[in-house]
Amino acid sequence: MAELPVPSAHDGLTAQWLTAALRDGGVIATAEVTEARVEPIGTGRAFAGQPLRVRLRYDREEAGAPASLVAKLPAVEPAMRRALSSLRWYESEIRFYEELAARSEIATPRRYYSAMQPAALDYVLLIEEVTDGAVGDQIAGATLAEAERVVDAVARLHAGWWDDPALDGFDWLARGAVRRIEAADFWAEFFERNWATTQRLMPGLLPDAVAPIATRLAEVYAGLVRASAQPPRTLLHGDVRLDNVFFSADGETPPIFIDWQLVSAGRGPYDLAYFLGTNLPSELRAEHEEALLRRYHATIAARAPGYSF
Repeated sequence: MAELPVPSAHDGLTAQWLTAALRDGGVIATAEVTEARVEPIGTGRAFAGQPLRVRLRYDREEAGAPASLVAKLPAVEPAMRRALSSLRWYESEIRFYEELAARSEIATPRRYYSAMQPAALDYVLLIEEVTDGAVGDQIAGATLAEAERVVDAVARLHAGWWDDPALDGFDWLARGAVRRIEAADFWAEFFERNWATTQRLMPGLLPDAVAPIATRLAEVYAGLVRASAQPPRTLLHGDVRLDNVFFSADGETPPIFIDWQLVSAGRGPYDLAYFLGTNLPSELRAEHEEALLRRYHATIAARAPGYSF
C-alpha cells in the first residue's frame, strides 16, 4: 500500500482516506467507508488542536468497524500550529499511543491510526470515541468517589513506570525532562508576567490571601520546575483534570484518560498536585487531601518501598 498523505485539515478526512487509514490500522479488512460526516467537538471551548467526531457508514457490515471515531488534527491558526508543533505536543500524543499506551497501566481510547509529517506541521490521530460513561467537569469539581478513582488510576500509571530506565530509551520523552529543566527560567518569567496581568485586568478575582502566595511562587517557580524533572521519574499524563477523564457508568471500571499531548517523564507528584489543586472543591480537598495523598503513596510504595510519604 502506498504511504497515505497526512491530511492538513478536516476536508482531508474523506471516505476514501478513512477506508485506507482504518485498513492500515487493522480496524477493518473488507468493508469500505461510503460516508464520513465530520463535526467539531466542544465548539467554543479552548483546544490546542482540532478534535473532530467522524460518523461513519460502510458498504457492508464488518465486526469491529466503528460507527464513529475521534480525529485529532493540529490547530487551524498557523501561529498556534507552529508553536505547539515546536513544543512537540502533537508528536508526543501520537508517540504515546504508538509506543507507550499498550505498556501503561491506565485505560485509554483505542488507537485506530496515526501519522505525522513534522516538517509540514501535519499530524493526524484517529482514536476510539468513548461512549460509555460521562466525562468529568473541572469547573463543578470532583466528588470524593471520583477523586479516589482518578488518584487510583494515576497511581497505577506511575507505579508501572516508576524509576524505569526504559523511559530514557524513548528519546522524544527523555528530551522532555531535559527541555523542562532548560526552560525553567522561561516558565518562571511566564508565570510572573501573567500573574501581574491577572492582577491588573481582573482585580478582586482571587481572595487577598492568594496574592502573597503567588508572589512567593514566582520567586521559587524555576526551582520547582527543575525539581519536577529530577529522578525518580515516571510517566506523567501532564494534564490530569476532570475534562480529560471519562467515568464508567458502573462506578467500578477504571476511568478512561484522554488528551496525552503533555505526556512526559518527571516526578509523579506533579500529576497528583495538578489534579488535587485544580479539580476538587476547596472544602472537599481540605478534608480529604491527606487521605488521597496516602492512598496514592500506598500504591507507589508497593513498587518502590524506599519512597517515603
